[in-house]
Amino acid sequence: MSENNTDSGYLRTLLQLGATLNVTLELNQVLRIAIDQVVQFVKAERGFILLVDSATNKVWGHATHGIEPHSLENALNGRDTQNVPQISRTIIEEALRDRRAVLSTNAMEDPRFSARTSVQLSQVRSVLCVPLIAQATCLGIVYIDNRMKVGNFDEHDAEMLTAFANQAAVAIQNARLYDNLRKGSDERLKLQQELHQKETQRVALEEANKLKTEFVGYISHELRNPLTTIRGYVQTMAADTEDTLGRQLRAEFYETIEAEADRMLTMINELLDSSRLEAGRPLSLNARPIQIRTLIERLARAQKFYKFWTCNHTMTVEIDPSLPEIEADEDKVLQIVSNVLSNAIKYSPAGGVIGIKAAPVEGGIQIVISDQGLGMTEEQNSKLFGRYERIDREEIKAISGTGLGLYLTRHLVELHHGTISCESKNGEGSKFIIFLPAVQPKPESD
Repeated sequence: MSENNTDSGYLRTLLQLGATLNVTLELNQVLRIAIDQVVQFVKAERGFILLVDSATNKVWGHATHGIEPHSLENALNGRDTQNVPQISRTIIEEALRDRRAVLSTNAMEDPRFSARTSVQLSQVRSVLCVPLIAQATCLGIVYIDNRMKVGNFDEHDAEMLTAFANQAAVAIQNARLYDNLRKGSDERLKLQQELHQKETQRVALEEANKLKTEFVGYISHELRNPLTTIRGYVQTMAADTEDTLGRQLRAEFYETIEAEADRMLTMINELLDSSRLEAGRPLSLNARPIQIRTLIERLARAQKFYKFWTCNHTMTVEIDPSLPEIEADEDKVLQIVSNVLSNAIKYSPAGGVIGIKAAPVEGGIQIVISDQGLGMTEEQNSKLFGRYERIDREEIKAISGTGLGLYLTRHLVELHHGTISCESKNGEGSKFIIFLPAVQPKPESD
């Protein structure tokens, strides 16, 4: 295999791992998937991820591959019942202490480790151990080894595993922050229940909505954003001092970073608009002539970079050549189409075709976004655009969502004096139809 192909394989795996880390905030699930993919890709025999307990400064195993979790815990705590350690703590301690990757092609003959009894007893040969560092804090390590082969890993593996560790460290911090926030929310909800017993049901429900808005807003703004991916890509490019990525891959990196930045901006706008609606303040419209073609093509390209790595989707885009320029707020139209398109992808877990069509109609333009996903019943469809409404179905419980996206989308469409509707059948996908007028009506003068 050529070096370029090897680089491409590494980078594709990095993208897949980055997408995996963003799938959920359940830390153990993310780390288990990640270590399995890392071990498989570099052809290691074993691997595990250890995290440092900030309260006790002890190291604990959180994900393993090829080694029993209890054996790893015994080795970490010096409780090897048969005096044959499964791992060498020396290598782990060096990576934690020096905060840099430790690579050895044959630890049993490496002058740094060969004198260590644990290395000889555990018969560690090829080994690679990389620290997980975020905001100058060492959170733990990623460890892979091979006890049968020597020279199994090289500097290229160390660079790529370090790039993955950079992404993983940010994801770990986010998951811990989410857990702390969830615990705080539980305490506040308990207080809410006490207030409910003393006051009227109306006051209690108002407080519940306030807590929910704060909680969802914080997660949307701080946790479910694309900073993990952006940071990982930037650090990978910064470490590429010899320009091994190549022009094409760099261009893809830049496009991905731009797409993720756009996604973050859309989320922030959505959060701010939702807060304004919550406070009873009207949304404003900055209407000017815009080209819908350019906007749709940009969104379709952006969705590809951060959704299509983990889902077997196909996207088709059909834009009528005669599509006219319309008068609208470009940022808000971007939110409208992005929300509906993201939903089409998210609720099509089995893949299929995602279709985008845009064509002129009388008085404006029509945008149709269709999918072959889970679909809805008539009753579920009737509640689709309500605030905090999410379909109550077992198969979508694992799909993240706030229940605000389509609620806000409807308000943004109506702000443009347009309409949005959905046609759907349970198990047969959905089709969203958006109409936007060509010209916004002028406000009436006094």
